[in-house]
Amino acid sequence: MREAVEHLVEAARRAMGSPGHRQRGQALIIFVFAIFGLLVVAGLGVDLGLFYIERVRITRAVDAAALAAAAELPLEEAAQQRALEFLVENGYDATDPTTRVVINGQHISGPSEEAAATIIELDTASFRDLDLPPEHQLNSAYRIQVLVRQDVPVIFLRFINFIGLQAAASATAENINNLDIVIVFDRSGSMEFDTLCYGCWRQINGVPYPGGNLYPLPWNGPADGPPEHCGPTQYYAYGGYRYYFIEAEEYSRLSNPYDRFLYQPYYTYWVMQREPNDGASGRDSRGAYLLHMPFPDYEEATGYGVTCREEDVVNGWCNSNVTGGPFPAPRADYDFTPPEDGNYYIWVRGQAANSWSRHDGLDRRLFWGIDGAFLGTEGGFRRGTGYNGASSSRWQWRRLNGTPFFWNAGETHTLNLWAGGSNFAVDRIVITTNPYGSDGSPPSGPINWNSGRGAAHWANGRTDWACNPCDARFAGHPGQTGYREYEPNCSSGPNPDRRYDDVWDDEQPIRTAIEAAKRFVGMLDPRYDQIGYVRYSSNSTIASELQCLRRLGPEYCTSQVITDTVVAALDATYASGATNIAGGMEDGIAVLSTGTSAECQAGGHCGRPGAAHVMIVMTDGRANQRPNSYCDDDPARQWPGGSAAQDCVIYYAHEARENSIVVYTITLGGSADFELMEAVADITGGVHRNADRPEKLNEIFEELYERIFLRLVD
Repeated sequence: MREAVEHLVEAARRAMGSPGHRQRGQALIIFVFAIFGLLVVAGLGVDLGLFYIERVRITRAVDAAALAAAAELPLEEAAQQRALEFLVENGYDATDPTTRVVINGQHISGPSEEAAATIIELDTASFRDLDLPPEHQLNSAYRIQVLVRQDVPVIFLRFINFIGLQAAASATAENINNLDIVIVFDRSGSMEFDTLCYGCWRQINGVPYPGGNLYPLPWNGPADGPPEHCGPTQYYAYGGYRYYFIEAEEYSRLSNPYDRFLYQPYYTYWVMQREPNDGASGRDSRGAYLLHMPFPDYEEATGYGVTCREEDVVNGWCNSNVTGGPFPAPRADYDFTPPEDGNYYIWVRGQAANSWSRHDGLDRRLFWGIDGAFLGTEGGFRRGTGYNGASSSRWQWRRLNGTPFFWNAGETHTLNLWAGGSNFAVDRIVITTNPYGSDGSPPSGPINWNSGRGAAHWANGRTDWACNPCDARFAGHPGQTGYREYEPNCSSGPNPDRRYDDVWDDEQPIRTAIEAAKRFVGMLDPRYDQIGYVRYSSNSTIASELQCLRRLGPEYCTSQVITDTVVAALDATYASGATNIAGGMEDGIAVLSTGTSAECQAGGHCGRPGAAHVMIVMTDGRANQRPNSYCDDDPARQWPGGSAAQDCVIYYAHEARENSIVVYTITLGGSADFELMEAVADITGGVHRNADRPEKLNEIFEELYERIFLRLVD
């Protein structure tokens, strides 16, 4: 191209040699230089475009490499290797013979700077802790700088003596050590709205129930042998009468499945429930009972839960007046074998729904039969159950048969129970020879003991499903508190994890949220970071102060201490009550505050003055409680058009900012107050994320981990 231009210039010069050709020669010269100028402009556009593209590639590459490498700090060699790996993935290979690599100012590999097509420079030495003794400064860096220079060949600009251009970019990322983090966790009742077995997966005060919290009902026996409750039938003798106590949750069979994929609206079922203070009986310190689900709507028989009428139950159906009905009436079966001849009466401890009561009283009825034959109705049970468990003051004993059954010793019979209204609960059954008592007033003696629960004695003699170690009520190997490899080979495959059964898996969102929070806690390094835990519902509780560097010192602060404190407190979390977000934030600020060392060691607040302070607030609902009477008084710290509870959330967001606390917010589901939580994050310099389903929480916590610990600073 250059030779052609020179040829045109020479021809023009010759044409200028005669007067006749001078005018045409001038025009030719102008044309030649015009063409040359156009080529330069076009070349500039093309070559600069190539330069820009390469500059963008380098910028992205160094950003990614710096962030990835920072995750390995303070281990400098690991961070440098990670940076080089990410640069290779983005097209900048440190092993290429034309690439020069410089680490901490030292030439590592590749040609001279003048001969290199690519130059990679990594620097961690500039960011080491110089306050440490020189021999300890290596592997103390908290930042890494990644710089790449890349030659960009040019095409057209060579005409004006540009051989090439060099694109360059650098990025510096830091791994923030010395973090104080508090998790502020919503445990309001709505966190279990979608569950089938309410309250089944928790510990109380960090102490698991017999068999561990993976096994909601105690097995009390080996996985390959019968448990205690399947042993020989035993009676309790008192006052010349015999009593056979049967727990309602130890049913032999259920007629209707609770599996979600089989569910149709209005197709109801019995399902087990557990609550710590519901007044129900059980073989361990916490009661259990059966509940007729799903819950009804506020309007009678118009929601997804329905009421079973006697005329339908007689024929084995439930509510023929709903769309798609009638459906099979849910029935719980209890096999029993009297060890002695005698006349027997049957008593049942139950209660009806409170929130969705019916004017006709059908919700207060229990239908029953023997050996599959419908025999009668027992009505008038007290109302008391709600969405979050039965009321301890509403359980009531009712006798089913006014005329005794005569049963011979050794005969096996089956008691059948059908519920009337949805949300009807059954706690315990007694088969007794005592003929006294009627109209809801049991005879004096063992039935009235233990605050009305009955004597702490069980007939045993359970059969069928209750004796299967693979039954979901026991969630795997019932006698083993360890891991899945010790569980039995069940029909669903070897070593099944029964926690994924629908009765547990739909314990959402609280169980999944707890597990996600525990996983996040496990990402932290107790050598550098402290973690605390606050949970809130109607009120807020500091479940764990910051653990544990400042209180114990680095030599005693281990992962086991975190497990025994923060993780144990997370495991002990259960859902109940309203949503006091502001109260949780207030306690979160307190946890991060810095008291004296003596106060910290005495159980007070353990925040570190030199640490970065972070609060993670999670909620699935809308603020409807406030922690005090003054947090909504400041007009400059209010939510426009909001409630007092919302105003208080904004108030404590400003309080967090004034205390240099960055708040990250997580909303769960579709009913949370997204705008309010986003405002809290914006005020404090954090971010807000929403999980439309609980399964996304792990992903969100991982992102927050990256955001909290790793960031580009240049």
